[in-house]
Amino acid sequence: MVKYAPIIKNTNSNFAFILLYLYTIAVFIRPHEMFQISVDWILVKILIISCFIVTLIFHRPLQWTIHHWLLVMLLPFIALSGFVNGSGAIGIGEAQKMIAAAIIPLFLFSTCVTSVKRQRYLMVLCIVAVIFMIHNGHYQQSSEFNLGWALDTQGMEANDRETTVSRMTYLGFFADPNDIGLFLVMCIPFIIYFFTQNKSLTKITMLLTLSAFIYGIYITGSRGTQLGALSLIPIYYLVLYAGPKVMIGAVSIAPIAAVVLTGLTKSIDASANGRLEAWYAGIQMMLSHPITGIGKGNFVDHHGLTAHNSYILILGELGIPGYTLWGGALVSIVLTGYLFIKKSSKIDYTTLTDEQKIELKINKTLFFSMIGFLVTGFFLSRSYTVILFVFLGMTIASHIRLTKLMPELGKECFNINVAFRSMLYCWAIIVAVYIALKLGL
Repeated sequence: MVKYAPIIKNTNSNFAFILLYLYTIAVFIRPHEMFQISVDWILVKILIISCFIVTLIFHRPLQWTIHHWLLVMLLPFIALSGFVNGSGAIGIGEAQKMIAAAIIPLFLFSTCVTSVKRQRYLMVLCIVAVIFMIHNGHYQQSSEFNLGWALDTQGMEANDRETTVSRMTYLGFFADPNDIGLFLVMCIPFIIYFFTQNKSLTKITMLLTLSAFIYGIYITGSRGTQLGALSLIPIYYLVLYAGPKVMIGAVSIAPIAAVVLTGLTKSIDASANGRLEAWYAGIQMMLSHPITGIGKGNFVDHHGLTAHNSYILILGELGIPGYTLWGGALVSIVLTGYLFIKKSSKIDYTTLTDEQKIELKINKTLFFSMIGFLVTGFFLSRSYTVILFVFLGMTIASHIRLTKLMPELGKECFNINVAFRSMLYCWAIIVAVYIALKLGL
């Protein structure tokens, strides 16, 4: 007699999500680093490993899309690049870091965020985390030595800025104001989402929160953060009201405009001049090492400064294949969100269920969060940050939920063809930057 293995039914593990939620708290709020006694605890690692194991055992279905494959395929390139550029051990180590900080979080968030309720919990948590950072930053501004209430956090002096305001810092990797700024910009759409709810108290709370965010943008001292936040307004109107041709034109011109804008300030700002030189150096690294790049983590060793651009950083460090995989995954997820917005706008909303309407609204919110990364990341080297992969995971989860609710719409928007086209589309950014640099330098 042949015994068949029992069919595993869909199991939406609450325990897995609880562990994921605690992991998110540990990564973004970092309570264990607020006290001397627990500052060295490996809480983040314990929670992510526990969540991963519980998810594999108890959660079904496990979500794995073409975007996961594209980013997993980066791992052998990272290791190979290390071998080619002098240190195989370093290459393997960098690949392991990529697994822990990118691949596993991406998988867990895309798998475990299975409902609007769970997504809202995470959105609230992200907003609260930013408020913690801003409050600590404000405390630094009012302190004699720029010290925050969070353990050992001290505001950074903005020596290259015409301001006396210190740049706010926080715990862990948020010790860099640019990371706070990136996270802040990506959370702004969450405020707008909750503001559009019908409850008056929620609207007032979100207005006050937005005011705090604006103050936070100011004390990050990050121009990339300021540009990323301001860009959300015109892009919002472009996405919702412009036709496809206008949208394509705007996307094509944007990188050139960014380079030109940076070039206009280079004569009065050493930072802007350094950015242009770093971008050009990154392209030259790709041209000299087109297949393997110079190796993950080696940009500063070759140029002396970081790339100040997430796209150029990947291009220089991982070469053409690496950038194509990373850029293809990023652009395809954003493009899928855009397609959901545009194609759903042609549907009679009176025919949609409340659940479908809410999911479409969540998709729009996460789309603009990713737009915040696309713009802010153009001026910051944050290609590998866990912030990016957490938001990518939540966005993929939104697309999966929408596809289940609206299968026909999902077939048009969330498919492998979009991903493959995006691997070509992502090169428009590099081509535009290269042309602008050749004309301007």
